Parts: sequence; structure tokens; C-alpha cells
Amino acid sequence: MKKIGTLLLLVTVLTMLFAGCKNNDAKKESASVPDNSTPEVTEPDAKNNEDPIQLTVWTNVVGKHAEVLENMAKEYEKLNPNIQIDFSAPGGEYENMLKVKMAAKDMPDIFSTHGWAKLRYGEFLADLSDREWADKVTESFKPIVSDEEGKLYVLPFDQDQSGPIYNTAIFEEYGIEIPATLDEFMAACETIKTKSNGEITPIVCAAEGWEEAQFFDFFATPLLISPEKNEAEALLNKTFDWNKWDVLPEKWLEMFEKGYINKDIFTVKFSDNIAKFAEGKAAIGFYGPYFIEEARALNPEIKADMMPIPAIYDGDEPTFAGGEKTTFGVWKDSPNKEAAMAFIDFCAQKENVAKVCAYTKLPPAIEGVEINAGELTKTYEKYANLRTFPYFDRVYLPNGMWDVMCKNSQSLLGKVITPREFSENMESEFNRLHQLQDN
Repeated sequence: MKKIGTLLLLVTVLTMLFAGCKNNDAKKESASVPDNSTPEVTEPDAKNNEDPIQLTVWTNVVGKHAEVLENMAKEYEKLNPNIQIDFSAPGGEYENMLKVKMAAKDMPDIFSTHGWAKLRYGEFLADLSDREWADKVTESFKPIVSDEEGKLYVLPFDQDQSGPIYNTAIFEEYGIEIPATLDEFMAACETIKTKSNGEITPIVCAAEGWEEAQFFDFFATPLLISPEKNEAEALLNKTFDWNKWDVLPEKWLEMFEKGYINKDIFTVKFSDNIAKFAEGKAAIGFYGPYFIEEARALNPEIKADMMPIPAIYDGDEPTFAGGEKTTFGVWKDSPNKEAAMAFIDFCAQKENVAKVCAYTKLPPAIEGVEINAGELTKTYEKYANLRTFPYFDRVYLPNGMWDVMCKNSQSLLGKVITPREFSENMESEFNRLHQLQDN
């Protein structure tokens, strides 16, 4: 019996050991084969876990013009949730703010170059010539935004072509022809003031740090550049006789004293002048085609157009000012350069370029973009043979002279300085700023 008991115990132990081995094998097998009844755990989308990329976008344009660009940025954000755009349109302070950024070598990721893509900002801008849209930049406009080596500095939306804006209904009511000379321009202002009994201001302007200089920038070309005998070379080689500048401050002061310019110029804002023009209480503005759209937002029925810049000397013809208008460039050292480039590509799409041109009423700088420039379509056709010169300050004045023209204009109208002193200040700052620039 003892032998039988021992045998049974041995069989029991062996059975338990065998069962244990089978269970362990089953556990190993079950560990190597996934259980289809349990949902697979997956890693979350990396994009959704990334911190949003912050892009800073700065522009010099203001009002509705800036809104067009800001809405473009908002649309891009919707399409790209991982991108956040800090959009800024500081207006009159733009140039000074960028000077500070340049000195610190800390530029916005994307910024407008307001006519200075090559000369002022070139060293800060990335080359855009390898973008898919680059070869669509209008051939005649390429030299303005690219160099001889082929570097493309900015995306240009439109091609600037500007002259004074005027209310066509007022001109028609008083039988005024488009002035071809500065004398005719002055006569037109006198007619408007007299026939309206002073209820319509011939010219509106505001002292916001950027507006007054436009008169000088417009008329410096017919005074010094467009005539056959001109001062272009003297200005470039810094031998210009600044006594010849006196004509412009003298004429500006005369306009103010005769009541051709609004007397409240020192207190009104750009927006005030838009309202006045829209209401038919002002006839002329030294702005650009965008001014018409600003006014039309307040009065859809307004009739307005653009005139060429009148000539000053006999034998010369009216001209237009031109060059860059709406642009975006990418800071070459941006920490978000790839994202900035992608945003520029989005802006370069034809429908986006068309949105800008539809507002500015200017010809597109990208081929294949069709727009309706409204009343200005006929204007561009009518004056197609007139010469368009680059904005005077962008070629012949050193960086910083725009502020000089604005401040001296205010001082002149405030009787703080004389026209001669205006010119002396221009000469002094011209030399000083060139010296700083050269050093």
C-alpha cells in the first residue's frame, strides 16, 4: 500500500508540473499575439501636440488697405491651425520702428518694404527667386524688386502708379480741365475755393508724420528730374544746389496762405480727410488710388479719379510717380523662415494678389492676375504714354529725409521757418544722413 501511495503522489506531482509548463507556454504565446478585442493604442498626432508657430507680419499701409492684408493673414491661420500671425500696421511710426529693429538686427518675420526693398532692406531680406511664383513677376517690374544677380527681394502685389486724386464731380461742376502745369493746378484750386464760396477745400492734408511730404515728393520730379535739363546727376553725386529747392516750400506756403489747403491741417487725421473727400467737401488729395477706395467705403456714390503730376517748366509733360506699393519680404534670419516662406507663397496666389489690386486700383505685379480698376482703367489707358518716374525720395534722398520733409512742412506752415530755411534744413540733413549712410 505504501508503494501504491508513493506512486500516486509521484503521478500527481508530475501532472501538476506538466500543467504548469503548458500554462507558461500559453502565457508566452498570448503575450506575443495582440488581442484583437482590445483597441490598439496609437501615438497622438505630432502636429496637434506642437506649440503654434508665431509669425510677426508688419506693413506700412493703413486703413482698408491694411485690412485686406490682415484678412489674408486670418484666412491663412484658419487653413493652418499651427500658425499664429501677429499682424501689425503702425502707420506713421512704421519707418522709425523698422529702423530700431534693423539696429537690433531683430526684424519681423515678414515685413513690407515701402519702396526700399533693395536700397534700405536688401541685406535683411531672404532671396525669393526659387519660389514657384517668382517667374510670374511682371518682366517690366522685375528690376525694381530684384538685382543683377537674380535675387528677388520681395513679393510685389501691385505696381504703383500715382498722382493727385481728385473729385471728378467737383471738377465737372466748375468746368475745370485736368491741369497740365503747376500754374494751372493753382488756378484750379482758386476756382474751387471761389465758386464754392469757401465751402469746398481744394486740397486736404493732415499732419500725421507722413502726409505733407507727399506734395514735395510728387513735385520734386517735375522740378528737378523730368525736364530735359535736370538735376538728377547733381543729386546723386551730392553737388545739388539747394537754392533750387526753394520753389517747393514757397509754393506749399502759398497754397496754405491762399486757403487752398485745409486750415486745420495740424489737428485733423487721415480718416478725417477721407470723410471730407467722401462728402464732397474736399476736391484734391496728395495720396494715391487707394484714397478713392477709402472714400468709397463711406460714400459708394463718390466720383473720383487720378490725375498725372502737373509739369512745372515749359516744354515738359505731366508724369506719374511709381515703384513698389504693396510688398511682403521675409527676414533672412527669421527663426521661422520656412513658415514665413509658406505664408508668402499663399499671399502670391492669384486670387490674393487680385484682392490687393482690386483695393489699390493698381496694375498687378504678378502675371495672369486680372482686375477691374474701375474708373482708373480708362485713366491708365488714357495716360499710357506718359512717363512714370520712381518716387523722388527713393532714388535721390538718403534714408530719413521723409521725416525731414514732413517736419519742415509743419514748421513752414506754422511760420516757425521760412522757405529758404526749409531748403537749408534739407541740405543740412541731406549731407548729414548721407555721411551716416556712407559710414
